[in-house]
This record gives sequence, structure tokens and C-alpha cells, in this order.
Amino acid sequence: APARPDDVPIGLAAARRALRITRRSASAVLPLPAPPHVVELAPEMNLAIEKDTPWGVGEPLGKLLPGTTVTRLNASTATGGAVESVLASAVDRPLVAVVRDAHRHPWQTDALNHLLAARPDTVVVEMGLPGRSDLGAVHIATHGSAKVCGQAAAEVLAGDLRL
Repeated sequence: APARPDDVPIGLAAARRALRITRRSASAVLPLPAPPHVVELAPEMNLAIEKDTPWGVGEPLGKLLPGTTVTRLNASTATGGAVESVLASAVDRPLVAVVRDAHRHPWQTDALNHLLAARPDTVVVEMGLPGRSDLGAVHIATHGSAKVCGQAAAEVLAGDLRL
């Protein structure tokens, strides 16, 4: 049978339903008012996940909000200087920090704390297993790191999906 225009792939529908959003600031605005700078803190994949498996929010958000820029840092590149460079790239625009299983990786927690100390208005997207929901002006927990999870979070950030 032909697909109806309103049909949504089951994986994306499930990813949308799994989102949990915590707003911690009355001034936090969703959808984002402008294309953001996204920093993705990328831990090494475990053995169960192919190293080239796409994940994150930057790529799908860039399609929804042209002008979005992305920096991806890993354990060896997430230095204080690199975090300061991210902050400089996000001057006068929203900042979105994407972490994956941050509670398992102290370097992610350190980088995120650095970002939040300078930019408490940061939107935190936590992919994978959520640890804390009290991080950022807005915290979005995806409960997974599949491509559809990043797409669902990007839709919320861009205002294409309201929960």
C-alpha cells in the first residue's frame, strides 16, 4: 500500500516519543531564535557500535536551520583552549552542547561544566543514557544515540516538533 503523506517511520516516531525536555530557565527559548553553534562531545564508540555510525544533532539541525555551525570534540581534543574556541564561535548566537553518556566520561563532564559556567543559557542535548537533567537552561534527553534520536532533538530545537 502506498504511504500516506502523514506517515512517519516507526523509528522516528519512537524517538520523538522518547524525548524528555526539562526547562530550567524562564528565559530559555525553544525553538531556537537563530541558527546555533553546536558542539558535539563525542566519546569513543563501544564495541557494539560501528565507529562510523552517524549520531548527533548538528547535521540534522543544519538542514532545518541553515547557518548552524558544528564543532565535534573528543577526549583528546576537548581541551580548555578548544572549549574557549567553541565559546568564541557561539558569541551572539545560541549554543547547543551535545553529549553522549556524559556521566561515563569525565572529560565530557569537564568540558560541559566549562561551557555552562560561561554560557548558562546553553541547551544541553544528552544522547544515550541520560545522567542528569539539571544541566543547561534546557535539557533534552533523547534516551538513545541513533540517527533518529538526533533528528527528533533537532526538530524540537528548530520548532518543527512541539512536545
